Amino acid sequence: MTNPAVQRSRLPGADDVVIGAARQGPYGRCAMFAGMLSSYKVLDLADQKGMFCGYILAYLGAEVIAVEPPGGSSARALAPFAHGGNGPESSLWWQAYGCGKSSLVLDLESQSGGARLRELAAGADVLIESFSGADARRLGLDYETLAAVNPGLVCVSLSPFGRTGPKADWPATDLTVWASSGAHILAGDDDRAPVRTSVPQSFLHAGADAACAALIALEARHRTGLGQQVDVSAQQSSAQAALGMILAAPNNGGFAVRRVAGGLRGTFPIRFSFPCRDGYVTITLMFGHAFEEPNRRLLRWLHEHGSCSAEDVARDWIAEVGAIEAGERPLDEYLELCARIEAFTLARTQQELFREGLERGVYIAPAFDIAGLLDEPHFRAREFWETLDLGGARVRLPGAFAKFSAAPLEPRAGAPRLDDAGQPTGNTAWRAERVEGSFAPSQRNASPPGRQDQADSSERTDDPNAPALSGLKVLDFMWVIAGPLCTRMLADYGATVIKVESGERLDPVRGSAPLKDGKPGMETSALFATFNAGKLGVTVDPGHPAGREVILDLVRWADVVTESFSPKAMKAWNLDYPVLRAVNPSLIMLSSCLMGQSGPRAMVPGYGNMASALAGFHDLTGWPDRSPAGPFLAYTDTISPRIMVASLLAALEHRRLTGEGQHIDVSQAEAAIHLLAPAILHYEVNGRTWRRMGNRDLALCPHGVYPARGEDRWVAVACQSDATWQALCEVMGLDEAAADPELATAEGRGQRADELDGQVAGWTCSRDEREVESALVAAGVAAHVVQNTAECAADPQLRHRDHFRTVANASAGELVVEGSRFQLSRTPARVGQAGPELGEHNFQVLEAILGYDSERIADILACGAMR
Repeated sequence: MTNPAVQRSRLPGADDVVIGAARQGPYGRCAMFAGMLSSYKVLDLADQKGMFCGYILAYLGAEVIAVEPPGGSSARALAPFAHGGNGPESSLWWQAYGCGKSSLVLDLESQSGGARLRELAAGADVLIESFSGADARRLGLDYETLAAVNPGLVCVSLSPFGRTGPKADWPATDLTVWASSGAHILAGDDDRAPVRTSVPQSFLHAGADAACAALIALEARHRTGLGQQVDVSAQQSSAQAALGMILAAPNNGGFAVRRVAGGLRGTFPIRFSFPCRDGYVTITLMFGHAFEEPNRRLLRWLHEHGSCSAEDVARDWIAEVGAIEAGERPLDEYLELCARIEAFTLARTQQELFREGLERGVYIAPAFDIAGLLDEPHFRAREFWETLDLGGARVRLPGAFAKFSAAPLEPRAGAPRLDDAGQPTGNTAWRAERVEGSFAPSQRNASPPGRQDQADSSERTDDPNAPALSGLKVLDFMWVIAGPLCTRMLADYGATVIKVESGERLDPVRGSAPLKDGKPGMETSALFATFNAGKLGVTVDPGHPAGREVILDLVRWADVVTESFSPKAMKAWNLDYPVLRAVNPSLIMLSSCLMGQSGPRAMVPGYGNMASALAGFHDLTGWPDRSPAGPFLAYTDTISPRIMVASLLAALEHRRLTGEGQHIDVSQAEAAIHLLAPAILHYEVNGRTWRRMGNRDLALCPHGVYPARGEDRWVAVACQSDATWQALCEVMGLDEAAADPELATAEGRGQRADELDGQVAGWTCSRDEREVESALVAAGVAAHVVQNTAECAADPQLRHRDHFRTVANASAGELVVEGSRFQLSRTPARVGQAGPELGEHNFQVLEAILGYDSERIADILACGAMR
C-alpha cells in the first residue's frame, strides 16, 4: 500500500519528486519535512530590537535558538508582565515574540562562551544580533570574524540607525527612532505633539525587514555558497510608515503633510475617524476619482435615513473640494458634511455600521480595541488565532500570518523557558550534530534528486556579484501601496518584475501627491515612482481574447504571480490560481487584500487605513482624553509587504526542495496584527486592555515629545535608564530633581510623569530643536528631532545610507525615490529607474521576453488588447 504521507508531483521534464516524506537535511539528519525553512538553523542573539526577525523565520519553519546572556535577554524584562510578576518567564513581550524558539544561555564575555558561540556559528545559516558596532567587534560578532568561522553564514545586524554613519552610535529607543523616520510627525492632533502607537513599533518594522533581508541573502548563497553582512537600520525601516511623504521636499513637491486627528492634512484637512455608539469607525472619505462612487454610496445611505439631502448626494464633491483647496470656496460645507456623517454614525454601533457598510460597498470599518479585535467573527472564521498554554491558562495569540496551500504554517510552541536548549531534557540535537570542518555549500544547495532546481533556472548566473534575486521572474498585478511595496523589494534585489496595469482604470497612486515640482500628471507622482521603481510596465486588457493570451504566456514565463485585488477579481477574469496552475504547474501565486481570500469579511472594500482600524492600531494611537488619532493613513500597507516578501521567499525555498508551487493568501490585517501581540497577551492573561497613551511608555520616564522653539517643532526624549535620568537632570540643571529619592527609579518617576513632562517641556520650548537634540545625545540620553520631509531630506544619516536615490523617468525627467531599507554587503540593492510610465515596456515585453515576432506584435497592438 502507498504511504499516504508520501505524495508525488511531476514537473515537465523532471523525474518524480517526493513531497512530505522523510528527507536528508543539510546537517545529515533524516527528518520529516516540517516547514518551508526547516533546513535552516538560526542563532538569534538579538534583544527586543531584533527578536521579531527570528520570530518570523521560526514561524516559517527555521530552527531558531535564542542565545541569551546569563539572567536572560533584556526582552524578558519588558512590560507588560503576566499577573504583575517579574521573573524571566513573566514578560508578555518575551512570551509574544519568543514563540517557536529555543533558549541557550551563553556568557559571551567569557572565553568558553565565545568559543561555544563560534562552534555553533560554524554550523549555522543565519546569525541575528542587535549589539552596538563596538560591542559586536569586542565580542567577535563582527562579520569578518564570523565569516572566517563560516564563509556561508548570513550575519544580520539590526540597529537604530545602521552600522555606519554619523548617528551609528547614538543612544536610541523606539520613540526616538520613530521620531527620526518621518512617520511620527504625521500622527496625532494638530494642536498637540505628534504621537506614536502605544505598542512600540519601530524595531518590529526593522525585524520584519531583517527577516526579508536574511532570506534574500540566502537566495544569493544558493548561487555562490557565500554568506554576507546584512545591515538593517530601524530608522529606514520605520520610514516606510511615512508612505513616501518624506519625498515631498526632495521632489520639490510644494507641501508637507500635517497631522489631523483621525485624518491627514496636505492642502486640505481630511477626516477619517467618526464616533459611534460603542466606539469609533473609520471612513475613507477622500476626493479623487477612485473614491467618487464609494463616497456616493455613503451619501445615499445617509440620505435614506434623512441624514443628508439629495443635493448632497448629487453634488460633485471632487470639484467642491478642489475649489476649497484653491481658496475659492469656504471650508464650511465640507465641515457640515462631516457633522452630518457624525450624527449618522453616533446613532449606530460599530458592527451595525460595518455590516451594512460592507453590503453597500462603503469604505467603512470599526476602530476596534483589543477586546473588539478578539471578538471579530471574521478572524475566528479564518481560524487565525492560535492558543497556547501560559501559566496553566489557554490564551490566544496571532496565528499564521499567511495561508499556504501546499505547506501550511504549523502552530508554534510557546516562548522558551530560560536555557531550555541547554538543559538535559532540552533541544540538544543541534549541538550533537556538529558539522566537522568548514561550510560545504554543496550540501546546502543540493536540489532534490532527479530534477533541476526551479529557482536556480538557466537565467541564474554564477557571477558572485550578481543581484541576489537575478533570474527570478515576477508577473505583478499589484496596485496602490501594499502590493507594489512587496514587488519593489524583489525588483531592488534583481528580480525581473513586470507590472500589469490598465489604461482605463488607473492605479490611484499615479495621481497622488507629493508630485514632482507640484505638477499633476500620470508620471509625476513621487509615490508611484518609489513604490514601483525598477519594474517593467505593461498595459494589458485581461478581458480581451488577445490580451488574455498575452497574460497566459507571461504566466508560463513567470516563477511568481502577485495580485492585490478583491477575492473575486482574478476569478472573474478566469485567472485565479487553479487556472494559472494548469498553465504553469510550479507557479507560486500570492494574493493580498485587506481581510484575506476567505471569511465573512473577505469582500471588505477599501484601503489600509481600514485594516489598520480593524487590527487595533487606531485605538492604540492618540491621547487618552481624545478620540483615536490612528497611525498615518494606510498603516497596514507598510507592514504587510514584508510578510509578503518573506512568505514568497519561503515558498521559493519549498519549491527548490520539492518542485511544488502553491497559492499564498496574505490578509493585510492579519499580517499587521502580529505587531500588537504583546497587547493581545496583556488582555488574554491579565484581562486588561492596552489603551492609547500619547507618547508615554509602560516602563520609561520621562518619555515624550516636547515642543521646541518655532511652529510645530518637536523633540522626542526618552530616559532609557536611571543613569540617563541623572544625565538629563545635569543637562537641564535640575539639581533638586536629581537628588529626589522618589525620582531615582523609573517607577517613581512614572508616578510624577505630568510634573516631569512639564519640566522638560519648559526647558525645550525656548530652544532650537537641534540644540536640544545635540546636548542630550552628547550626554547619552536618547533624543531626536521629530522630522518631517525637509528634515528627513537633510538628515546626514539618511544621506550616508543613500536613502534618497535620484532616478530617471522618460516624461518627468529625474525623480527622487527611496532606497532599500537595508544593506547587503555582497549583493546590494540596485535602484535603476523610477516606476514605469503607463505601458512603457509593452513592445519590449512582447518582443524580448515573450519572443513574439513583429507581425504578431502589430496585430496585438492594433486590436486594442494592450490598453
